[in-house]
Amino acid sequence: MNVQLNDSGVPILRQKTFGQKVKTFLLWTILVIMTLAAALLVYLCLAGASEMAALTTLKKVSDHPYYTMEYDNFNYDDLLSEECDTNDEVIQFYKSKFFKGLSGAFPGENKNDYVTRGSLAFSSRTNFNAQVRGRIYNSYDTPILMVIAKPENGYKSWNIVDMADLGLNSRESINQWYNNAFQTVAASYCVSEGINSEFFGVSLISCPVAECDDTSKVNITPFLAVRLLLDRVATVDSAIDLLKDYDIDFSGGAYHFSVSDKEGKSAVIEYVDGKMSVKYPEANMFHQVCTNKMEDKNVRSAEKDYSDRFKELSLYREFDKTFSAMYDFGLGVDRTYAALMLNDAAQTIASTNEDHFGTNMYGTLYVVSYDSAKMQMNIIIESDTKSQSYTYDLK
Repeated sequence: MNVQLNDSGVPILRQKTFGQKVKTFLLWTILVIMTLAAALLVYLCLAGASEMAALTTLKKVSDHPYYTMEYDNFNYDDLLSEECDTNDEVIQFYKSKFFKGLSGAFPGENKNDYVTRGSLAFSSRTNFNAQVRGRIYNSYDTPILMVIAKPENGYKSWNIVDMADLGLNSRESINQWYNNAFQTVAASYCVSEGINSEFFGVSLISCPVAECDDTSKVNITPFLAVRLLLDRVATVDSAIDLLKDYDIDFSGGAYHFSVSDKEGKSAVIEYVDGKMSVKYPEANMFHQVCTNKMEDKNVRSAEKDYSDRFKELSLYREFDKTFSAMYDFGLGVDRTYAALMLNDAAQTIASTNEDHFGTNMYGTLYVVSYDSAKMQMNIIIESDTKSQSYTYDLK
């Protein structure tokens, strides 16, 4: 290498040109940005590797819109210890977990003000001593998310989330949610319907009354209770035992639980006067129906003052009578017939506010049926059996 020297023998240092200076600056800037990006990626992965992986699986399936997401190897002990009172606090927990208070879109208040009226869940025995379960879900015209979940230590489950329970009250809000996808992680803890690989199913249905005493037990939302049940139990008895270990906070809305298992046991679990109340099927009955009406005998007398404009009582009687008649003829209910019953009872989503009791775009968002013999579930969005019917293998 040739180095020029001055008359005193000292090397002559060449000054960089302007172009060389700009090039050096750009290289250093790129290096700094790449370093910060790598650090952010490492931080996010450490903050929640399973949550990051789940977000990469988020997929739009239909234009309802209907989405799916896979959520594996997750653990939410830190969320339980936070003792969130509402879904909004669950969302805020995960936002803070990732962003530590940085600014970003945040959904509005959730809609849990007893608006999911006219809903129904049932469990029934089939001809072959298998079990079939079904659900009609009525609400505002909002996005639906299917979360296929597998916790670190628990059962795989298929979970249905009404995104209105995360603050989305119209289809137009989907861009706020989708473009800020980190808060979708919270959707896995705001589940209102689901079943696990042991064929234990649970439906969360709004009702007029729900009150749980505040004790020293860990406080959870009813939606988070569904998450715990699907992850940790396989039978109705174990579900009741698990719920006894927690205080359920109904400040976001009153709900009761319809649960059933593969062995044919079912129950409606309510909270009346601060205590758990469990209603099992009547003697010699092989089915149980649950709508928005209460089952506890202490509040059943209030039915005479119950507003049935959403047809909960007539819906209850229709399904209960049909099942009873079929048993009288020595027949059971298979998933195909159950799906037909559910679709027949579905309500078309209103096209204007006046079309359905003055509410905003209200109707049947989905019907879902489960078959223990085939270990399958089928969900039909907006009663569209031709192009929005989806079947999942529960094995």
